[in-house]
Amino acid sequence: MDPVTLAAAIFAFGYIAVVIIAITVEIITEWFRARGKIKAENTDAIAFTLAERIKNKDYAKVSGVFGPSQASASTRIVQGLFDARTGRVLDARALASSREPGAQVVQSHATGRGLVVYE
Repeated sequence: MDPVTLAAAIFAFGYIAVVIIAITVEIITEWFRARGKIKAENTDAIAFTLAERIKNKDYAKVSGVFGPSQASASTRIVQGLFDARTGRVLDARALASSREPGAQVVQSHATGRGLVVYE
């Protein structure tokens, strides 16, 4: 799974509600835990976050997700579950914030060049 393929799948997913919060590993993990049934029922489901921007550093362009009201957010991340077999996003949400993101969020996305896959 590469960021370009994932960005295209996110675009095809359609409307994604944007949540404006301080983005931390705990916030990300909590959302995945609440959707544990998806991974339990679909062994091809991959949990991911794809950063468009973190602390004003650009990563992957994710079209059709963030609107004008989130344009100034210093951090914009799409979080979701991707079906590796079908190439479709199963569930997703957009996170946008001008608050300081958690240090682990910054570091893990920098290491993955914007893409983080969660086990």
